[in-house]
Amino acid sequence: MANSWDIKELVAKRYCWDTVWFEKKAKQDLIVLNKEPEPEINELSNSQKIEISQIDLEKPTTKQEDKLILQAEKEYKEALSYIKDMISPSFMKIFPDKVRINNIYTKTYFVYAYPNFLEWNWLSPIINWDTKFDMSLYVYPIESSYIQKFLRKRLAQLNSERSINADKWLVNDPWLNAQIQDVEELREKLTRWQEKYFHFWLYITLYAENEEKLNRIGKDVETILAWRNVLQKQSFLRAEQWFISTGPFCRDELWVYRNISTGWLSTTFPFSSSTLSHDDGILYWVNTHNNSLILYDRFKSENANMCVFAKSWGWKSFAVKLEILRSLMMWIDVIVVDPENEYKALVDVVGWTYLDVSLNSRERINPFDLPLWVKDKDIRPWDLLRDAIISLLGLMNLMLWKLTSSEASIMEKAIVTTYNLKWITLEDDNVVWKEIPTMKDLYSVLETMDWAKDLTQRLEKYTTWIFSWVFSELTNISLNEWLQVFSVRDLDDILRPTAMYIILNYIWNRVRSSNKKRILVIDEAWNAMQYEDTAKFIFGLVKRARKYNLWVTTMTQDVEDFVWSGFWKPIVTNSSIQLLLKQSPASIDALQNIFKITDQEKYILLNSAVWQWLFFAWSEHVWIQVIASYYEEQIVSTNPNR
Repeated sequence: MANSWDIKELVAKRYCWDTVWFEKKAKQDLIVLNKEPEPEINELSNSQKIEISQIDLEKPTTKQEDKLILQAEKEYKEALSYIKDMISPSFMKIFPDKVRINNIYTKTYFVYAYPNFLEWNWLSPIINWDTKFDMSLYVYPIESSYIQKFLRKRLAQLNSERSINADKWLVNDPWLNAQIQDVEELREKLTRWQEKYFHFWLYITLYAENEEKLNRIGKDVETILAWRNVLQKQSFLRAEQWFISTGPFCRDELWVYRNISTGWLSTTFPFSSSTLSHDDGILYWVNTHNNSLILYDRFKSENANMCVFAKSWGWKSFAVKLEILRSLMMWIDVIVVDPENEYKALVDVVGWTYLDVSLNSRERINPFDLPLWVKDKDIRPWDLLRDAIISLLGLMNLMLWKLTSSEASIMEKAIVTTYNLKWITLEDDNVVWKEIPTMKDLYSVLETMDWAKDLTQRLEKYTTWIFSWVFSELTNISLNEWLQVFSVRDLDDILRPTAMYIILNYIWNRVRSSNKKRILVIDEAWNAMQYEDTAKFIFGLVKRARKYNLWVTTMTQDVEDFVWSGFWKPIVTNSSIQLLLKQSPASIDALQNIFKITDQEKYILLNSAVWQWLFFAWSEHVWIQVIASYYEEQIVSTNPNR
């Protein structure tokens, strides 16, 4: 028959200060309570009133002192009862094999034996289990001298048993030989201080709304552990003690343990996720499901391009800048296209290059630049120049507002001629020691061509008028820096898509010129995706970046504008990592169609806090929470009021 107690008595007995303990200690740890005294104490005269701290417990107490102690004890019990009422459930019922707390049933399993070999992270299926449970691991070190004495005795027993079997001409027992070998190896490692020995306890408490579900979950636990030859049992007749041992009290009332060495103990490390953890990865975030650390190395993935979606003030820049700051510590080069001047503070702290691309800036990028060297071994002589001509035709589409087929043909001939005049041809496109043409050279060639008058007039503002200093000069910057940020905030809207195209083309040429680990961040990518040629260029960049050890991060806050382009889908499908932050109700449906998220994930994205995001890495969907130190937060925060 089940026993039941009032939860207040149980808490007073097990979890809070015991009444008996207080009665024993009240005369030793006396306190002065800031409360009006009872009427009996008020009746004392001023000369008779004393403080409780002045009572000498070494001598017999007076009547007044006894009253003061009893009053302090009464007030303590009243306050303690109030705290218990606040934290305790309505009732708690103890059964032989389970505990019922309100309408929740719990039962506990304990592990009593392990196999001879445990694989790393063998607890991962339990830790990542999508159900409610508490797991406690207790580890107590053992003195090496004590365990050495025990092992000597055990080794003598095993050798004696083997000798007896040999005298009886019995068949050699392989299990006995294996035990002897294990004991000898452990003794040697303990002697060399390569191993230590521990007592190890592992308890798992399950929670469910009814007994049927509780039994079903219990069967799942038994199956998961039995699959790894880990032997477990369900608690019986001590359900209360099992519940306490897995609670947040750091109290083990059972002492069901197994001896285990350092090597095997390390396999039980609970804060790990095998699919999202790399030995040399950076700390991204924390898995909110099991509190494991996400240590991820994008460069070890087959495709590590990343898309970041969030509404305005959704902390997407905070997340990406935190990744940038930690990537720099791993000697990874980072290039950023910054449309809103949000990365200036980061550059100021790190101390590298911030390039302001505007009409008044001194930095220039020549769109006619070619890669100095390409790591491809099978590249043909005309490939570089052909790619440059195709890129320039896309640029002219942006600058001159859509070329017709005849105009595109004329422009192609003019570009080829411009390169040829600088001795850069389809037969020899090596640019070493050769002069690179500029936009002014193209303008001069167009002036000499028939049927190119309209093109010449439309190009004139980029060579001789208000925009001449932006795109018609030789490049005077270098992409050899550790962190390089291109700011286009101060450019007019009419020039911004053109500048984005030229910057991305310059970055692409420099990336192909050297083999280094790099991350390219394109902030507010929706702005560039509005134009077909820029969207096409970003798509080609995302698709080919892996070949040159470059991973592209595209960030956007306007999902509707991003998917307006026909190239959004290949960009997303070629990005195996997605980071989805808090979304607005207006864009959540479009986002659900893009990423095929579940209704539960949709609800999370609508109601999540700014520090909690949904992280996709291949088939893994992880609900994460950002963890940043105080100094990291000061550097990467986008809050203008800081």
